[in-house]
Amino acid sequence: MKNYVWILLLSLFSFSAFAQDEIKYTEEKAPELSKALAKVHAINSFGFKTHLFKTFVVNADFGYTKDETPEGAKQLLYISDTELSKEKEMLTKLYKTDKPLINLEILEINELPEGYEVKVAHGLNEDRIEETFTIKTTIKK
Repeated sequence: MKNYVWILLLSLFSFSAFAQDEIKYTEEKAPELSKALAKVHAINSFGFKTHLFKTFVVNADFGYTKDETPEGAKQLLYISDTELSKEKEMLTKLYKTDKPLINLEILEINELPEGYEVKVAHGLNEDRIEETFTIKTTIKK
């Protein structure tokens, strides 16, 4: 019985030792940032030896298409390319698609000798199109 009490006490102390502080938050009062983040549909990260790509699929408006195109969200693709280095300043470039695409999905990003290949899919289910484009960068080996 005495061992049972010691085990119980030690268990309670060990649980309290690993307890974390309560998460706290504050309201961010930046309406522009709030609107921009509300439009973000998906975020993906692709890490390579010398570059980190983050892709942001952003709704072109808050609703779905209002024109003759049925059942699809018009979305823009933003790609943030950060060159990873040991220097204090990291070089980051931002790219954006020229026009909104419907139901945009990032499939993959692959390293090429002249840069990085981005593969996306967009369109309605039966008319879905896969496209590839290259972001030209200077790759450090």
